[in-house]
Parts: sequence; C-alpha cells; structure tokens
Amino acid sequence: MPPPGFSWVDRPRLAALARPDTAEDLRWLRRNGVEVLISLTEEPLPRRWVNEAGLLAVSVPVPDFEAPTDRQLDHILDAILKAHRTGMGVAVHCAAGLGRTGTVLAAYLVAGGEEPRSALARVRELRPGSVETADQERAVEAYARRRAGGSPPVSDPEPR
Repeated sequence: MPPPGFSWVDRPRLAALARPDTAEDLRWLRRNGVEVLISLTEEPLPRRWVNEAGLLAVSVPVPDFEAPTDRQLDHILDAILKAHRTGMGVAVHCAAGLGRTGTVLAAYLVAGGEEPRSALARVRELRPGSVETADQERAVEAYARRRAGGSPPVSDPEPR
C-alpha cells in the first residue's frame, strides 16, 4: 500500500507524498523506484527508517505554511536534478505533501521550462490543494525570474 498522499508527478523521476508514517512507507518507496527522499519538515524522519529502506535522505527544514528560501529552493532542485542525471527517482514530502512540497514541485516544472502560472496550475491539478499560501506562489514566481534573469540555473533537467 502506498504511503499517505503518494503520487507521481514525473514518473519515474519525481513523486510527492505526505510525511511517511512508518518505516514500511520508506521501504515501499524504495521498492517503487524512489532512491532519494527530500524531507521539508522541520523534524527529519528517523535515520533508522531511512537506512533500513536504503534511501538517500536530504533534509531541508522549511517551517510549515512557509515557502523555501531562494537558497533552499536552489539546493532542493539541485539535489533533484543531480539524482535524475544518475537515473535515481526522487520523492519530496512535507507534512501533508501540499504546501511546501507543492512549491518545490512547481519550481521543478519551471526548471523544466514551464511558466510559473502553468506550473502552479499543473501541480494543483495533479495534487489538489497544493501550494497553500501566496508566499509559496511568490517563491515559484521568484524562482522563474531568477532563472530567466541571467542567474545561472542550478542545472537543467534532462529533456523529456
């Protein structure tokens, strides 16, 4: 049985979910192609669960209902894109898998060439309720402006 709120956003490269409840949730992720788990919650998952599942964990604590900072968003997207270059599947989670996670998912789509509004709409279609605050929307728009304004992107996703 999939972990709470699990769905693929860019199968088999990127998935999203709510905070895993059990070690079995992490083992399920691993069995289903996820090798890197990005946690956005302030409290990381138990290291023992991560190790037993054979996952690589990236913890970037973002306070609930807030948006990742520019630096955090760059770090998260860099981790996702590096994993993709080596063929590793990635899953992103926060508490409910909607606000902070949705913000990262929309920025990921922007990194792939989508306009911010389109990326937000697509994430909300795939994961209803995603990107919960105006600050989270603005973070996606700011990420797009930074990419378009000559700031070197962290890296470019591979073509689909």
